[in-house]
Amino acid sequence: MERHAAEHLLRLLAKAGNACSTDRSAAFSALRQASALLWQLAPDSPPIRPLDLEKQLSVPIEAWLPESVRGGYEGPLLSSHFTTQTCSEMLFEMDIRELWEETQAIVRKVRDSCRLRKGGQQLYRNFRLFLIQHAVLKPVEAQAALVPLGLSMTDIYSEIPARLIQDGQVFLCPSCGWPMEALKEEVHCDSSWCKHSKSVFLRRNGHLINRHTSARNAGVPAEGLWMLQGALWKFTLLPGRLELALAEALTSKGFAVELWPDFDRADLRVVIGPQTFEIDAKVWRSAHSLAERIKLLRPATPLWIVVPDYQKSHVRFLRESCPPGVEVFIQSQCVKELVKRADPF
Repeated sequence: MERHAAEHLLRLLAKAGNACSTDRSAAFSALRQASALLWQLAPDSPPIRPLDLEKQLSVPIEAWLPESVRGGYEGPLLSSHFTTQTCSEMLFEMDIRELWEETQAIVRKVRDSCRLRKGGQQLYRNFRLFLIQHAVLKPVEAQAALVPLGLSMTDIYSEIPARLIQDGQVFLCPSCGWPMEALKEEVHCDSSWCKHSKSVFLRRNGHLINRHTSARNAGVPAEGLWMLQGALWKFTLLPGRLELALAEALTSKGFAVELWPDFDRADLRVVIGPQTFEIDAKVWRSAHSLAERIKLLRPATPLWIVVPDYQKSHVRFLRESCPPGVEVFIQSQCVKELVKRADPF
C-alpha cells in the first residue's frame, strides 16, 4: 500500500474517532470514506460497512491494520466511546502541515519582532520558556509576556472546553500541565511522552489516583483558566520539556548549552573544540511521520535529532531516513555521545 494512501486512511480513521461522540454526521462521513478506501486498497477482501468500521475503532489498530499501513501507531482509537491518546496524536501528526504552519506563523511573528529589539535573543528565549512552563493560566498572567510581543491571548491560548471540566475542576497532567479528560476510565493527557513519564490516573471512589505512585490528583478550579492551543502544545511545549531536560543534563556535564540559538536555528547548540553541534528534540508518536520530516532536512551544521529514551526501538528506522549531516539519538545516548566526543578537548 502506498504511503500517502495509508496516511489518508489513518487521517480518516482518526477524524472519525474524534467525531464519534460529538458529531455523528461528520463521523459517519469519515467512516464511509475510510470504508471505501479500505475496499479500494484491498479489493479481494469483503467491504466493511461504516457502522462495523466504527466498532473496529475500539479494537487496537495493530490487530486489524498491517504495520505498513498504521505507521507505528498502536492501540484503539476509541475507548468507552471516548477518543484515545493514540487517536489524538494521530490527528496532530497526520495534519502536521497545517498545524506546523499554524505554529510557525506565531513563532515567526515573535521571532521577527525580537530581531528588531535590543536583547531580542533573550526576549525570544523567555517567550519559549513561558510557553513551556504555562500550559494553562489566567489571562492576567499572560499579559506581561504577550503584550510586548504584539500577541493577544487568543493567538496563543483558548478557553478550556466544557468536556475537560468536572464539577468546576480541571485536572492537569503533572508532566506537561495540559488538561486531562477526567471522565475517561484511564485518565491522561493526549501525549505518549507524559504517559511514559507515569502521568496516568485511574478513577477510584470518585478520585483520580496515579497508577504508578498512588498519588491523588485533586484538580484545580477551572474558572478563568485558559489552555495553550493544541498545535503549540504539541510542537512547542512537549519537545520543549525534552529540550530543557537535555540542557540540564548537558550543563551538569560541564557543557555550555545555548537554547534556541540565532532565534531558533536549532533547539540547542553545543560547541566542542572546533566543532559545533546543533540539536533538535522531537516528541512524535509515529516514527514514520517523523521520518518524513527528517528526509526534508538540509542542515549546514551537523544536526542531531533527539527522541525520548522510550523510543529507542525507532532509532534504526529513523537513521535510515537521515540525509547527510543528520544523526539520530535517544536522549541518554545524546548526552553520552557528546561526553565521548568532548574527551580530547
